[in-house]
Amino acid sequence: MQVGISTACFYPEALEKTFEHIADMGFKKIEIFFNTESELNEPLISEITNMVDDCGLDVVSIHPYTSLMEGMLLFSDYKRRTHDGFNQYIRYFEAAKKLGAKYLTLHGERTAPNGKMDNPDVWKRKIESYHKLCSLGKEYDITVAQENVAWCKSSNPKYIKRLYNEVPELRYTLDLKQAHRAGHLWTEYYDIIFDRLKNIHINDFDENHSCLLPSEGSFDYTEFFKRLKKDNYLGDVLIEVYRDNYKTKQQLVDSADFLRNNINKYL
Repeated sequence: MQVGISTACFYPEALEKTFEHIADMGFKKIEIFFNTESELNEPLISEITNMVDDCGLDVVSIHPYTSLMEGMLLFSDYKRRTHDGFNQYIRYFEAAKKLGAKYLTLHGERTAPNGKMDNPDVWKRKIESYHKLCSLGKEYDITVAQENVAWCKSSNPKYIKRLYNEVPELRYTLDLKQAHRAGHLWTEYYDIIFDRLKNIHINDFDENHSCLLPSEGSFDYTEFFKRLKKDNYLGDVLIEVYRDNYKTKQQLVDSADFLRNNINKYL
């Protein structure tokens, strides 16, 4: 297990300008958060790939900038848009393969305004979309990893459980701050998905802040890393915070050192 970082931590800095910063801070593993369409296109995607290689970075996963729209793009009943949505995600899979990534982080649908569950026919159609997306990813050697997100249906552990049962090929990304923002303990998700967990967005929080750098809040990392050891977690932990969660890059370095010390201590 290694400590990595998401390029989202540097937003709104241009994506290609983040890699040297990341390498200079001693990180090797990264998640690339695409911020716009042109970053998937030539010549920029090749420039990004070359810069990643030159910096000696290993891309664990990619994150689509269209994550805000995945319900509309992939799971609606408007067939033409769904068709176009899958073609859009094929382009993400192509970019991920070019970068050597293993996973695509998926948000999925937003929470329904009325909180109602789908009727059986609608649910069946959406599960078929999950199967199709995972199958398309497999063609490019990319695994889809559903993330728990506070403003999405994936905020509900019961929803995660249904996906776990009905889409066995789906894998998972656990985000600690998103669990906290959704009003759930991280274990409520972890206990369901631990044997299919492939990626972790690691962060911290306290009573007054819903997102902080690891070590700057009140999260119990002792329990966390003991559970990872017990269940033989083989993935990495990627720091994912927002640009206003730190003032200096040294804070990122110190946070990574804190996590490495915990990994060495408990794993």
